[in-house]
Amino acid sequence: MMGWVDGEVVGGALALLSALLFAVAAAFQQNSARRAALADPRDGRAIAVIGIARVLLTNRRWLLGQGASATGFLLHAAALRYAALSMVQALLVVQLLFALPLAAGRRRRRLLRRDWAGTVAVCCGLVVLIAHGVPHGPVLTDRLPIAAIAIPVAVLSLVAVAQTIRSPQSRSALLAVASGCCVSSTAVLVSISAAALPNPSWALVGVPISTTVGAVLTQEAFARGSLPTALTTMTITDPILSYVAGLTLFDTPAHIYPLPLAAAGALIIGGIALLANSPTLHDERELPVTLVPVEVGAGVSAGQVNSGMDQVGGGSAGSVRAGVGQIGGCGRGLGRAGVDQVGGAGAD
Repeated sequence: MMGWVDGEVVGGALALLSALLFAVAAAFQQNSARRAALADPRDGRAIAVIGIARVLLTNRRWLLGQGASATGFLLHAAALRYAALSMVQALLVVQLLFALPLAAGRRRRRLLRRDWAGTVAVCCGLVVLIAHGVPHGPVLTDRLPIAAIAIPVAVLSLVAVAQTIRSPQSRSALLAVASGCCVSSTAVLVSISAAALPNPSWALVGVPISTTVGAVLTQEAFARGSLPTALTTMTITDPILSYVAGLTLFDTPAHIYPLPLAAAGALIIGGIALLANSPTLHDERELPVTLVPVEVGAGVSAGQVNSGMDQVGGGSAGSVRAGVGQIGGCGRGLGRAGVDQVGGAGAD
């Protein structure tokens, strides 16, 4: 029979491989979802995934990402069979570290010093967290009904609040938190089911529900904002909720040492903040801006106007407005109207 140490090693290796596949899936799917959402003529709809579902289902990159995500989920479930819930979820944080070089390679950029600093900080924080010990033990069945009510209420509340916020990145962050709640819930259910093997468990009923809702919210977060915003928020939310679940839903000895936990939290959060704000991950700056017909003034040809717009495409709305302002001959009202219609593509 496999020992505890061997089980933790196998579980950790499976969790790291799962994190790599999740990073590949996030890079492919976020890029596809965001582009499709920006190209959707009805981008003001409450659930963007509804409008772009057909586009995504026929997009090769998105489908490849979906395959990587499904494989990562299977490895994630296997990791939970051998290692503690909180340890596995903490190791999934490194998916952001894998996503960084993937994004840099796609854009043919070198990693910055801040990227390496963030990588080292996150890795050190994970070492401290795992060395501190992770809570693991038999499930406390009397507390599960409370969690079964609290998690859906929290998810619905986050989604409702997100619909009232106009900022794309803030909305993406709230949706990512809701997705993180679902992912953490799935991990708890899978952990309960795996512990009951070879006997069936009631928790298997909840796995497809939490997985499906989490997948939809993940795509919604990807479609609403940038990769750093969505992935970083989910990366932070998932392990924190999993650690709380390990302390509250499982019968574990409460040996908590505040100083190591605080140090681990500071290193992980600081490192993720450095990586999240790195320009290496901001793929949305290169998204194409859809040209809108603008009446051309005297002395300026349509080709010159389109050329000017192409030179500023992919920048912020302010940059587009400044570029158009330099093109002579366009009426002030017509120029501003054209920019306002495309500004949202660059602003994100």
